[in-house]
Amino acid sequence: MIKLLDSSFIVVKLRRNILIPFYCKYIRRSKMLTYHQKLKKYQWNSLKENRETQRRKLYHLIQYASQNIPYYQQVIKEHNITFSEDTIFEDIKKFPLLTKEIIRNHFDKLHQFRDKTYYRNTSGGSTGEPVVFYQDKEYLDWANATKRLFNEWAGRELGDPMVKLWGLLSDILGSGQGFKEYLRQQVSGIIILNTYRMTDEDMYRYVKKINKIKPRLILAYTNSIEELARFIREHHLSIYSPPVIMTAAGVLYPEVKAKIEEIFHTTVFNRYGSREVSDMTCNCEKDEGLHLIPAIHYLEIVDDEGRQVKPGVPGNIIVTLLTNYTMPLIRYKIGDIGVLSDKACSCGRGFPLLEQVKGRIRSVFRNKQGDFIDGGIFVRLFYFRENIKQFQVIQESLEQITVNIVLKNKKQLKITEKDFLEISESIKKIMKSNIIIKYNLVEFINPTSSGKYGYVISKVKIKKKGVQ
Repeated sequence: MIKLLDSSFIVVKLRRNILIPFYCKYIRRSKMLTYHQKLKKYQWNSLKENRETQRRKLYHLIQYASQNIPYYQQVIKEHNITFSEDTIFEDIKKFPLLTKEIIRNHFDKLHQFRDKTYYRNTSGGSTGEPVVFYQDKEYLDWANATKRLFNEWAGRELGDPMVKLWGLLSDILGSGQGFKEYLRQQVSGIIILNTYRMTDEDMYRYVKKINKIKPRLILAYTNSIEELARFIREHHLSIYSPPVIMTAAGVLYPEVKAKIEEIFHTTVFNRYGSREVSDMTCNCEKDEGLHLIPAIHYLEIVDDEGRQVKPGVPGNIIVTLLTNYTMPLIRYKIGDIGVLSDKACSCGRGFPLLEQVKGRIRSVFRNKQGDFIDGGIFVRLFYFRENIKQFQVIQESLEQITVNIVLKNKKQLKITEKDFLEISESIKKIMKSNIIIKYNLVEFINPTSSGKYGYVISKVKIKKKGVQ
């Protein structure tokens, strides 16, 4: 009886059972709810059953591309590629990798509009010049169904209050969200707090907003929720503890995860994806890896020569998107480093696991010996120094590293010579070289064009053979 009188409970029920279904079916003409039900069923199928679904979808995509997309018609002819449904998992390896440079150079030959639901999108640009590509309504409906499934794993049901610490460029440019976006947020129960730029005043306001909304889930850029957590601790603020925080758009390093969980007194889930292919993986309640959905993506891990690597070995993430026929992305080199797992999750879902995402290719360093160095190792050199607010390690060349540091309070707290010496010695040991290390004390560190903040960036270009 008490619950029935709770207005927030009534609002959630209204959203879940009436407003959102009506909005999806009659306003957006979306199949998201139908596709979500399919994904809920797929997750409890066996891995073998899900692989068969993936086999069929992969074959149909490549068959369509071979008949309708000029670029792939040319590739198939040049490489004399044959394929069949029975052998498609081997046949796909005959296709060359699709890079951002290829997309730019052959853009007009990579898409064909099937209907009027297509729209233009771009990559985040964190690995350089953004890439333009087309997506369609079918892709979008599957993408939203995937988001909903991942949210359910984190405990959020449709219509439950949710806060997104996300980037809204319109706010920065002064155009604001507009009434349609405001209405959409109210209907969905998802309130977006802009993090493209966050002042202290913004963060005070966001803390009050979170305490008032009491969201079932907070979805956030990794660097945004970390920055807010730091602000809450430094100002001794009281914050509502949501059941789950889900991070995205950035590598979730163990130190960062532990800090967020400590300050918010909650569990942190990790989600991984990109604008080009939407969300690909997420951990479940068992947290034994990141689940891949075979019906949405076909994922490979390869070395710099394009050869498949074994589970447990880091390599380049290569993804084939199975839901976008307007602009098929077949064996797309997304620009990230990942590690496949050959283990099954104890949750019982028939989805394979990605062991971890190690970050952007640009966050992977190489030394003079050609060794692969996970940029995340540098995080530990800075993270627990109380006088450092933000940091960024940039590999300028094989001989030089630049370190940008933002102090918490430059008047009261100073970074000491001892700090510099300890950090420099550690970096040289990691790089196995007596390299030049340059330090800059800066007022702030700019995010990328997509609003993300890079802890580590390498400007060293890696050739297929050797190091440049």
